Amino acid sequence: MMPIKTKVFIFGSILSLNMFLIQGVIASPMEDRALRQEERQANRQENKEARQNNREERQTERQADRQEAFCERFAETISKITERMSDRKMKFDTRKETRINNFDEKRGNRDSSRVENRADQDMHRLEMYSKLSGKATTDEQKLAVKKFQDTVESAVKVRRSVIDTAVDTFRKGVDSAVASRKSSMDSTVSSFTTAMNTAVSNAKASCGSGKTPQEVRSQFQSDMETAREKLKSDRSSIEKVKNDITALMETRKTSVKSAMDTFKTTLENAKAELKTAFGK
Repeated sequence: MMPIKTKVFIFGSILSLNMFLIQGVIASPMEDRALRQEERQANRQENKEARQNNREERQTERQADRQEAFCERFAETISKITERMSDRKMKFDTRKETRINNFDEKRGNRDSSRVENRADQDMHRLEMYSKLSGKATTDEQKLAVKKFQDTVESAVKVRRSVIDTAVDTFRKGVDSAVASRKSSMDSTVSSFTTAMNTAVSNAKASCGSGKTPQEVRSQFQSDMETAREKLKSDRSSIEKVKNDITALMETRKTSVKSAMDTFKTTLENAKAELKTAFGK
């Protein structure tokens, strides 16, 4: 038989071993649950990140689609704006050409009318001289008629020369004023067109660089507003042709009136001498 102490030692050892095994058996499921929980948490985080990445990718794709669609619509809008500007400029040039043609036509009509009126006046004066010569019976009267005719013809020549010079000066002044304003307007329109084309190019470049529609639209509107304000300022600074033409008309009117008054005075004096010669 084993001694009691030995039996106690062996029993204690067995008991300790059994307790260790029991603890080991009990601890293993707990560790498994912790591991499974960590795995589930890791899976949830991974799934969350995957969903987030998918949302970001879809959002990026939608944004890219919206950007592409916006740029396409914006390009069409810009094309329409450019086309309207081109049409307006064409209509403006057509109206301007029509006005110039009408202007030249009116000048030609006035010149023709003046030539016809002068021809009628020349014929009436010749008839008058013929009647006066028929009434002249003495040499003194014939000389008086000849002097009267020479005086009137000389006065007519001077009057017509002054009027022609006044008309020519007026027309040259008008042409110069119109040409100057046309040059200024052409320069103004050219500057605006350049600014508009630059705004369009910048907008297209912004679309290509991936800027948002809001940024592209805002910058384009700002650039166009700046161009329009400059156009408005430049146009207001250009002198009006009407003021220049009014001044030229006054100068012409003064010159013509002076020529007519001088002719009238000369004619009255010549008539007075002629009457004296005829004893009237």
